[in-house]
Amino acid sequence: MPAKLYLQFNLALSFLTVFKLPEWRSAPFDPRNLAASFVFFPLVGVLLGSIAVALVVFGSAHLGPLPLAAWLVACWSALTRGLHLDGLADCADGFGGAYEPVKRLLIMKDSRVGAFGVIALGLDLLLKTSLIAALIEQHQPGAMFIAPCLSRLAMVLCAVNSHYARAEGGLGQPFLDHLSRRDWLGASVLGLVPVILASGLQAIPQILVLVLVVVLVRWLSLRALGGITGDVLGATNELAEIASLTCALWLN
Repeated sequence: MPAKLYLQFNLALSFLTVFKLPEWRSAPFDPRNLAASFVFFPLVGVLLGSIAVALVVFGSAHLGPLPLAAWLVACWSALTRGLHLDGLADCADGFGGAYEPVKRLLIMKDSRVGAFGVIALGLDLLLKTSLIAALIEQHQPGAMFIAPCLSRLAMVLCAVNSHYARAEGGLGQPFLDHLSRRDWLGASVLGLVPVILASGLQAIPQILVLVLVVVLVRWLSLRALGGITGDVLGATNELAEIASLTCALWLN
């Protein structure tokens, strides 16, 4: 792998998970490389999906569907440092706690979690655990591979041509400002090819649901915040993951 691609994949891997490749700290965190790392977001989803399938395959002989699903959700949360869960909680508090975009953004920046955030986290974990348990019971480990791939692609598609909501800047701004057409096209290839290879034409409904989630989140964020933030991208990941798992179960 060329040095620049290795660097960009390393940025995506270390940003989205607890994993780090050798010499990752020497990588320059300039805005262009940060934006280009979006290309590899779905590939990180492939890694997380593969871990999930391995856990389901080897754990099914020893654990029932519900305990195994709970362990899988706990594993995903630990491997991602709860990054996307934090974004979901912040968005729930901001969207539910005020009406003006400026006040919503202030609430989202607060490190404390409010009632709306706690409710959102509880529902998120409950839905994912119950959906995965049902999919395990129906012998559909492939759904646990597809969901993280599509959800990481959803973050990229949500960021494309989006305006950053905070005037003072923030964690997500370098990604949004320098994201190019080549980046999101590359992410689409890396996200959709593994999904189609794993599931064939059966993946089409889940891909359509992914598009619907992205459209709704972008529309809602534009109305509520005036743009996109890093928290919105994290919430997009969680919502897309739940939507993908729901679609897989619904169509079985």
